[in-house]
Amino acid sequence: MKKTTPHYIFLTPGFPESEKDSTTIPALQVYLKSVRQSLPEINITVISFQFPFSNEAYNWNGMQVIPLNGRNQRLKKFWVWNKARKTLEKIHQKYPITILHSFWIGECSFIGQKISIKYDIPHVVTVMGQDAISRNNLYVKKLRNSKAKIVTLSKNHSNILLKNRNLNSVIIPWGLDTSIFPKLQQNKINILGVGSLNAVKNYTAFITIIAQLAKKYPNLKVEIIGNGKKQKELSILISKLQLDHIISLTGILPRKKVLQKMSQSKILLHTSTYESYGYIFAEALYSGMHIVSHLVGIAEKNKHWNICKSSEDMILACDILLSNLDQEKKRTLIYPSEETLESYLKLYNA
Repeated sequence: MKKTTPHYIFLTPGFPESEKDSTTIPALQVYLKSVRQSLPEINITVISFQFPFSNEAYNWNGMQVIPLNGRNQRLKKFWVWNKARKTLEKIHQKYPITILHSFWIGECSFIGQKISIKYDIPHVVTVMGQDAISRNNLYVKKLRNSKAKIVTLSKNHSNILLKNRNLNSVIIPWGLDTSIFPKLQQNKINILGVGSLNAVKNYTAFITIIAQLAKKYPNLKVEIIGNGKKQKELSILISKLQLDHIISLTGILPRKKVLQKMSQSKILLHTSTYESYGYIFAEALYSGMHIVSHLVGIAEKNKHWNICKSSEDMILACDILLSNLDQEKKRTLIYPSEETLESYLKLYNA
């Protein structure tokens, strides 16, 4: 009997539109590259439901990407689902699927679970973010009492999913590709913020913390990297508090540029009220930074990480760090990409 080539299918709401796109789900990019490099002989197909806004399949780092062009439009939702189902069935007939791996508990896991049941294909679902806490996530029901293997990204994340959704999970953190990090440099930025400018990231608190610190450190240099719905509101607040000379909103930057800035920064101030993992935490530690954050995602108190319960705690933690003379910066690697790959391969083959 002829042995078929293993075929891994990954289902995701969005995916980089080209190999030049470094900002779309960096953790997923790192993971899939490691799968491709480690298993050059297997077939890999990525099906992206909403983004890129294109109907043309393309090659990304040696794997085929099929965009369904949903464009985040509600009126196209059922059309996209039907297209995804037909695409998967057609692929399975020609190149039998070995593993289905869906990202987020949502439309991808919903379609993935249907195909998994129909063709008896192992299904892995990685819970990526607020899908663990959303009260209106109806897709959870499709996974309860199923054979799907659920993955969360941190202990905090796993506990939240169990508490909110009564779903058990395996914890597999995201790993870093350390080869892309620039050399550590002398600090030019005192405090850095990185992340989408939305309500969860809580940049209003970030800016008010900086306002308090600026009273003692009038020459602070602070940057916030990211864009989002709150950008105009935050810009107005910065001006109102007379912090335009201290805080710069850089907008979204290529990942290479973000890592460059991190290599030149002392403190990552992260005021987010929720994280499933916090990829930026791992990047900051490997960039030799100190972190000031709440107990979210992979947060863990150590000599480089201050866990805070309030803005007042964050002000105090930043004050202490700013008052200390810069010492030699050292990298901390908490989870290499090789371990992420190894953990998932064990799960695929379990």
